[in-house]
Amino acid sequence: MRQTPIIADRDGMNDAALRTRAVAAARGDAPFDVLISGGTLVDVVTGELRPADIGLVGPLIASVHPTGSRQDAAQVLDATGGYVAPGLIDTHMHIESSMVTPASYAAAVVARGVTTVVWDPHEFANVHGLDGMSWASRASRNLPLRTILLAPSCVPSAPGLERAGADFDATALAEILFWPEVGGVAEVMNMRGVIERVPRMSAILQEGLHADKLICGHARGLEGADLNAFMAAGVTSDHELTSADDLMAKLRAGLTIELRGSHDHLLPEFVEALNRLGHLPPTLTLCTDDVFPDDLLKGGGLDDVVRRLVHYGLRPHWALQAATLNAAARLQRNDLGLIAAGRRADIVVFDDLRQFSARHVLVSGTPVAEQGRMIVEIPEIDAAPLKGSMKLPLRLPEDFRVKSNGKRVRLATIDRPRFTQWGEIEADVADGFVVPPDDTTMISVTHRHGKAEPVTRTGFLTG
Repeated sequence: MRQTPIIADRDGMNDAALRTRAVAAARGDAPFDVLISGGTLVDVVTGELRPADIGLVGPLIASVHPTGSRQDAAQVLDATGGYVAPGLIDTHMHIESSMVTPASYAAAVVARGVTTVVWDPHEFANVHGLDGMSWASRASRNLPLRTILLAPSCVPSAPGLERAGADFDATALAEILFWPEVGGVAEVMNMRGVIERVPRMSAILQEGLHADKLICGHARGLEGADLNAFMAAGVTSDHELTSADDLMAKLRAGLTIELRGSHDHLLPEFVEALNRLGHLPPTLTLCTDDVFPDDLLKGGGLDDVVRRLVHYGLRPHWALQAATLNAAARLQRNDLGLIAAGRRADIVVFDDLRQFSARHVLVSGTPVAEQGRMIVEIPEIDAAPLKGSMKLPLRLPEDFRVKSNGKRVRLATIDRPRFTQWGEIEADVADGFVVPPDDTTMISVTHRHGKAEPVTRTGFLTG
């Protein structure tokens, strides 16, 4: 394993000595540090596939030039037969949904071509407050995965209806938004609070506006006057799409779309709508949102979303444009998302444009992965500060059973859990407890923050 890389920060790109060296290499008066040769460049601006070699100096792309015209480089990466594209950018996700640390997440996705993620660590915040946010920030440093943190806007997610481990009001948001690694306000889920100008939510959004940073949305089901009001408050993106019609309506409204892969059943109609449109809107980006650990292991991260969209019929260069150039524009990161002289050298060489298997991955000019495997060490930090958060006594088996009198009972069920609907079902009772009906899954909730009696409540899911 090579030495752990220190990924150059954004300001390091503008170091005068680095730029002077890059200019000299571009002129041909000095060698490149790395030369990527023999590949086909995926031009995410024009949509062209064209042969080109790319010369790198430190974290910078110094030159994009005709194949074979330069051989002077300290290191040459052979991209013959491969497709050279910018590193993939995931515009909305939650590492905690994958139930791993940032280092483990980086190990899972960087070797597949994902080089930047926009992380809303709202569950860290809901459990550990500012200490959790601080840990998330420290754990994201010095990784071969660029992590743009967002300040969680809904801690708790439903004030007055739950007791979370923390409470982020506008004052807390103001502090977090001051951190340089924080790129904006995370998905604003309290839609009615925004639309009705509830003082708490209005103040939270105003902190994002005052900081001149992104305010990301969660606009599920909003349309017409409500959608206009939500956007007028300062929200500029959405990933909560329900149909192709909803996608088009929100594109027309002017929202940046974070088209997510976690709702696979909607992707075919999204692709059909975009193909009918005939061009890829510049405000359409891609995200994973939530990826369970088994899916992360088997399918990957944003590369899996790109792969599935292409499988459903989206043009490969459209999928890559959404995951690179469009995403960088959304994040106001002119250093990312494009292979061009002067940009940051976050680069992936894919074997093809259907399976998107990554042959080489470079982050800020440093080769970090080959043939789907990391070739650099990924530093972990101590997770001890996150332990001891389950403030409740030991649960016993009977705590998870539902008591009832009689021999038969009618239960309320939760149908289609992701999009909650209520149903009913009959169940037998044996020895004073409900017998779980066939085709149901039990779900239990227990308060774990030490602010309420930790009584376990159990319900039944269907579908």
